[in-house]
Amino acid sequence: MPRRTILDYFFLLRPLILIPVWNFLMIGSFLARGHRGLTSDIIIGLVLYTCVMGGVYILNQIMDRETDRINKKLFLISEGHIPVWHAYIYIAVLWVLALMLSFPYGTLFIIVVLMSMVLGILYSTPPIKLKGKPIMDTLANGLGYGMVNFTVGWLLVSQYDPAMVYRFFPYVLSISAVFVNTTIVDLEGDKATKEFTTAVLLGIPSSYIVSMILMTVAVIWAYMNQDLVCLLPALISLPLFIFTAFYALVKHRIHRKMTIASFRVPGVLFTIVTGYLYPLYAVFLIFLLLIMRAYYKKRFNMVYPTISGG
Repeated sequence: MPRRTILDYFFLLRPLILIPVWNFLMIGSFLARGHRGLTSDIIIGLVLYTCVMGGVYILNQIMDRETDRINKKLFLISEGHIPVWHAYIYIAVLWVLALMLSFPYGTLFIIVVLMSMVLGILYSTPPIKLKGKPIMDTLANGLGYGMVNFTVGWLLVSQYDPAMVYRFFPYVLSISAVFVNTTIVDLEGDKATKEFTTAVLLGIPSSYIVSMILMTVAVIWAYMNQDLVCLLPALISLPLFIFTAFYALVKHRIHRKMTIASFRVPGVLFTIVTGYLYPLYAVFLIFLLLIMRAYYKKRFNMVYPTISGG
């Protein structure tokens, strides 16, 4: 087994799936400020929330390490490159650091950060394990990324405003739509491992219809809010949700490639929009992806990430 390096601990945070976290935090700050560009508070917030969600993703890997070993994925914990006890200590350090960085932003901000941690624990760990409970899995993702995540971004640069809930809701809907389609693709595997997800409960056609409705309402709500940041990605992605829903109704099966596109395209579009709002962030992402490719090639002799999602 190759010797552990500091990069192993960095990539244990799963930076690829941290990108949506960063996107929505910065969009929340943009909606609060109404103009583009990074500030010192936003940069601190990105570090802080990377600690929060990085800890959540490590916890998820600990809980899923046996399944990951069988599926040959997320090798760092599942194949013993990083011991489980190291991972638990790492989570504790990350979350303590996140709370320390939260104190200057006030009590409400600290509460929201704690909510993120608690939601992450409830999502991954028994006996509650929201990721294995239908509807609750979708709500946890929609509210976690589309409401709590956004609220952190908003409170970094502005005071609490009840109207922000209305502003954030199309994001909750679009994220929920995307998540439902991820459960459709994983349906057979989840059935085999007795994971009871939204798609397992609703079945294929009904799940597609629900995700299509969610994305349609997201488009309408974003239009009513005059929020181009949400409207453009949701509107461009909507035909994918319509196509996959009607395909399932007519053919009584999933169109796998189009379904995968339906939950990857919105993420790419939101990343492009966020890169436009924060140009330095776009530069950072390009650098990060290059580092990731080099790391995974050298460490595991694999090409990751890939355009196809690999």
